[in-house]
Amino acid sequence: MPVFYKMTDSGLKKTAKQEFLQFQDVIAVVTEQALENSEENAFVHQFISGIVGKEAVRGCRMVQGTDGFTLECQIPSKVKGKSTQRFRVCMSEGKIICIQYTNDTENDVPKGDSFLEHLVENVVGCMQEQTQAGYVKQSSLMIELFLYELLHQLTAGDLQYIEKLEKALTVLEGEVFHGTVMDFNSNMLQLKKKIFQFYRYYSQLIEVETALEENERNLLSGEYTQAFRKLKERTQRLAAETQVLREYAVQVQEVYQSELGIRQNHIMKILTTVTTIFLPLTLIAGWYGMNFAYMPELSWQYGYPAVISVSLVIFVVLMWVFKRNRFW
Repeated sequence: MPVFYKMTDSGLKKTAKQEFLQFQDVIAVVTEQALENSEENAFVHQFISGIVGKEAVRGCRMVQGTDGFTLECQIPSKVKGKSTQRFRVCMSEGKIICIQYTNDTENDVPKGDSFLEHLVENVVGCMQEQTQAGYVKQSSLMIELFLYELLHQLTAGDLQYIEKLEKALTVLEGEVFHGTVMDFNSNMLQLKKKIFQFYRYYSQLIEVETALEENERNLLSGEYTQAFRKLKERTQRLAAETQVLREYAVQVQEVYQSELGIRQNHIMKILTTVTTIFLPLTLIAGWYGMNFAYMPELSWQYGYPAVISVSLVIFVVLMWVFKRNRFW
């Protein structure tokens, strides 16, 4: 069922559907499952029909219409095994409708996921704190404040998550140096994929916040749109951090390739040393394996001990030469 909120001087308060229809500065939160109900579908689309495209949400962008706009958001998951979250925030006629879409990938969370509802509840708490502290005194700016807090919540805690990714790269780099790394390519691929997802997400979010700041069609109050510049600068810093992580991941991969090359060279050096040692011994074995009838060593009483002695001398001399030249 949809959840409705009304904006007041003391923040957001839950209200009924009837008040949503009658007043402005109201918010509705609905899920895609609720839209399967024809009545709810008609109720929602009477407000958003002119500002929402037919295509599915595949990233973050802002779609502007004549009487409103839509913010589309696709948020990468920070939890392994969870898929991305997709929703729309539609503003028209002084009303905001937030639509949560179900996920359609392999590792989806269960249907009816309340991500957007929890997000809006966090926004409600932040708005109440701001109004109680006296930071916002005009109810006419509630829509702008709601959008500001909503976008702010989208990146809340992301810096700690970026630090977590950096720590994972540092651990992977340490395992490379200690030679204990397992499934390096698989782990690195997952980390690079996740870092790129968040870099693309921040880049798209910057475009959305820039559009809100510029407010070309004057759909928002100009008194508050400059606040979106703070969000944009914050997101730009997050994008810069992810770019640094991308470069760090490339460096770790290069270190791994270098260590791999060093180990392969070491193995080749050992194989070359063994081959060099046994080459003259193989020659001796092949020489006396011919068994010609008139080979004097075949009938000599000390022939066998002599060949053993010569082989040992060759082995010792070669080992001394390799050791002296630091071949290992």
